[in-house]
Amino acid sequence: MNIDFSDVLSASVPAFICFLITMIGLSLARLRTRNPIGDTPTHCFQGAWKFAVSTGALLGAALMPLLVMIIFYAFVLHIRLGLGRWPHFGESLEDAALKIHLEIGEYCVIGLFFSLYAAGVTTLFSFAFKRIRWLSFSCLLYMAFAGLSLGSLFLAPHKFLNWLFD
Repeated sequence: MNIDFSDVLSASVPAFICFLITMIGLSLARLRTRNPIGDTPTHCFQGAWKFAVSTGALLGAALMPLLVMIIFYAFVLHIRLGLGRWPHFGESLEDAALKIHLEIGEYCVIGLFFSLYAAGVTTLFSFAFKRIRWLSFSCLLYMAFAGLSLGSLFLAPHKFLNWLFD
């Protein structure tokens, strides 16, 4: 059995960066959120849900998926405006700026996809331990936003997607 680990590092680094940025955003949102007296603390499920639907937590969970979507559609627009048409099937990119934009887009999409594994593990741990329970529903929302973001990538024009996936 020959296992090739050369692609593991190239996928795990962007996933780590995507998930780290999301966790920093959620942690900053938690620091800004104060529990008024009588409110449910965030280590209870009800308090964790109230935190997850707060404005700061929603922004923290949606930050990376939204950024990946913006980068991808900026690449779609860059291709269209740079070439003046949609690329043909099997056509390679000649412009260095388009190649760099493609690499950045691939890096971000791969990172977002593989960060879902870390989000799933974090969700399971946060449901199990009271101290980090405030992350539970926020990670679930992050996974939902990431799924919507990755799904929205398939809404790009058909000719572009044909070229991209050839």
